[in-house]
Amino acid sequence: MKKRYEEILETVVKTFLQTHEPIGSATLKEKLPFEIAPATIRYYFNKMVERGELAQLHKSSGRIPTEQTMKRYWRRHLKDLQLICEAMEEVAKISEEEDFFLLLKPLRPNRLLGVERVGERYLILAFENDEYVLRYQSQLESFLRDLVGYDLSEVKQIARDVGMMSLYHKMRAKNDEEVTVINPEAVIRIGGERSGWAKDHIRSFLEGDVIEALPKGLYFDPLLPKGFMALRTEAVLDEKPVKLMCMGAIDHDFARLFKAS
Repeated sequence: MKKRYEEILETVVKTFLQTHEPIGSATLKEKLPFEIAPATIRYYFNKMVERGELAQLHKSSGRIPTEQTMKRYWRRHLKDLQLICEAMEEVAKISEEEDFFLLLKPLRPNRLLGVERVGERYLILAFENDEYVLRYQSQLESFLRDLVGYDLSEVKQIARDVGMMSLYHKMRAKNDEEVTVINPEAVIRIGGERSGWAKDHIRSFLEGDVIEALPKGLYFDPLLPKGFMALRTEAVLDEKPVKLMCMGAIDHDFARLFKAS
């Protein structure tokens, strides 16, 4: 009975992701791989509503999955965080159709290799793929030498935290050049509807900082507004390794982009 209960709930979620319409007993009966009476489906529906797994918007309408159910569904089915599309064009197309906001950034090591002093005027920070020039200060030189071996993203974060804003803004400019944003209108709309969330978070999303701040995983509220989900992972697009973050409404079909178990 428990197995059948779970299969019915899973089928409701999958059907809703496809149709975005309330699911009635007749529709569900056609989708299930076993025979079941409409009255039995309605019995299960009532139990699921009581448990907060489904919601009924109107007395005569079908049921839709609740946010609680959608969180559980995605945690169960997106464990590997594996992108199933390998072409940027296809990813962009699906993101537009599902109203996903995406951030992409090249995935490559960029460690600080050394700090070189040029006379008494400049310091050169030599990374694996970049160089930055700062005005010389003896205390700054000592501080930066302690960061040799750190990745650029870590040095940027430390620079901001300790007030080295000149270095931070130089690194930010480089970061802005590397970040690709797909469908920014999606997150702008969210910010317009939820000003409290926008005040605290929208800048880090639009400027791409969030892709560095988040480790791989699934994210819900309070980082995001209620009803939304983000997925942070790594992938290969157009044969290039990238860091990737995808954000969208929790009841939209992330399985069009990511492998569902």
